[in-house]
Amino acid sequence: MPREVIDVHTHCFTSPKHTDRVREGLAAAMAEGLIRMVVVGLVNTKLDAEQMWGLIPRYVDNRGDPLFHEVDNLLTLAREHRPTLLPFVDTRHLWGGDVKTRLSDYMERGFRGLKGIYLADDANDMKLQSVPEALGISLKAYHEREWEIFGYAETHHLPLVYHMDVQHYADVASALLKDFPNVRVDFPHFGISRKGLGKLLDRYPNVFTDLASMLPYIRKSPKGYREFILHYPEQVCFGSDAFLYEAETIVEYIRVVEELELPREVERLVLSQNPRRFLGKAFGD
Repeated sequence: MPREVIDVHTHCFTSPKHTDRVREGLAAAMAEGLIRMVVVGLVNTKLDAEQMWGLIPRYVDNRGDPLFHEVDNLLTLAREHRPTLLPFVDTRHLWGGDVKTRLSDYMERGFRGLKGIYLADDANDMKLQSVPEALGISLKAYHEREWEIFGYAETHHLPLVYHMDVQHYADVASALLKDFPNVRVDFPHFGISRKGLGKLLDRYPNVFTDLASMLPYIRKSPKGYREFILHYPEQVCFGSDAFLYEAETIVEYIRVVEELELPREVERLVLSQNPRRFLGKAFGD
């Protein structure tokens, strides 16, 4: 049986004028078994470039829209590279209006799922500006927005990738899952804390995590990560955090999974079966 790889966590930061570069990177990854990849696209309906950068890591090389409004670029690229690219809308800059209506508009345009990042204060692991500060809203309003995002994902059976330090913000993570126990949510990067994440994985079978951006840590401590995956074989997904114009970097993440020498069935779960369950209907035909 040919290897099947589904990446649940990559980013856009490019445009159709770079579609040849995208195609080259995808070809390299597809030669190793890639069949689908979630690509997250930012939205911006109000903020200037400086305000947008407040919620974006400085290592990002933006080759797309200078104001990071990636909706049109990503949907065009997804059509050009159908069915490989699965567009997800990034909600960190979601501004004003009714959240449900805004998200429904994006879903109707062709997005398949949602991405969020919990940035309630300056203590976040990304060292980014807080969303309340960046958008000029209260913490209460921010929490109301995030609760609406989780509620929308659960109600509409949409996969949600949600970056969060689940140990540092354990009370918020627990409260969200208590209110939305049936949401399919991926807390990427092993939840920033395997210890904190384990408590959620034990309690909620529809909570997932992924390997995105963890390559150096896994190679530094392969035994610990291998044991964690073996303990939660049905909840760890393959992810890379690759930028769309560098899709070939996905191959290095496939290699690190191989290096863990997982049992064949567990490797298959991580590379494709768990991502399929997480994505649900968003996987497409």
